[in-house]
Amino acid sequence: MTRRRPALNTSSSILAIVAAGKGGVGKTTIATLVADHAALAEHPLAPFQVDDQRRLAAMLGARVHTILPDYEVAMRSPRALTSPFAPLYNACAAASQGGPSPLLDVGPNYVELCTMWMRKAELGEDLATWGVKPVVFVPALAETESLRQAIETIRLFDLALPGATLAFVENQRDGRFADLRPRAETALLIKDELLPLIGERPYLTMPLIEGEAWAAYESHNLRFIKAMAMAPAEAAELLGEEIADVKIMRSAVTAFVRTMRAELSRVLPFGERA
Repeated sequence: MTRRRPALNTSSSILAIVAAGKGGVGKTTIATLVADHAALAEHPLAPFQVDDQRRLAAMLGARVHTILPDYEVAMRSPRALTSPFAPLYNACAAASQGGPSPLLDVGPNYVELCTMWMRKAELGEDLATWGVKPVVFVPALAETESLRQAIETIRLFDLALPGATLAFVENQRDGRFADLRPRAETALLIKDELLPLIGERPYLTMPLIEGEAWAAYESHNLRFIKAMAMAPAEAAELLGEEIADVKIMRSAVTAFVRTMRAELSRVLPFGERA
């Protein structure tokens, strides 16, 4: 599969968006990696989520502004669907004045609503005026429905933020795209629809973490930089593992994070400063 090398963004103010039309495809993992990548580069972020799962707040261990439209109220007042997005709009404006860059995690049930708001608010035009660069990450697994939803998510964001850097992320947790049977439905979907849609845009790869090393850390809602920084004895006590096993697990996690930081640096403007 051809890998493409996009140019880095020239502005350090960004709106980072991670969105997926299907759950369980690695969306919150990528959002956490973006947050850790920014933290290592000392680039402040303001995290938001349009999702009722609230997993990002648990992973970051920090306050995350949750945007949840009230559908019952919206039956009487349609503005109830869009008005909860106002804090995100204000955060984007503040980023242009030196404030933290917004990080937005969009859950599978809210992609269409979120992009509709962006179109109605003409957010793309304002971001261009402010000099805030939108960067959208869309992950998918080697699974047909996951890919169909990723394709639809890309199309929606193309309409909502036509000037955005849109990066597709191949999550290899359940297998590599390159290993699919050529005539399988999923492989044909990649060949006939996904790759033509991506074109020359960034194509990132998120590898499988060796030996399921991340599962124990994730079950305790530890973000990557915290897991890597913990002393082996401390981690062994927390996770209920042997110290030697914890060292092996931490090594696998560190290798994964190193790979992902290199991938994220291809599209985020602050990676090279870390």
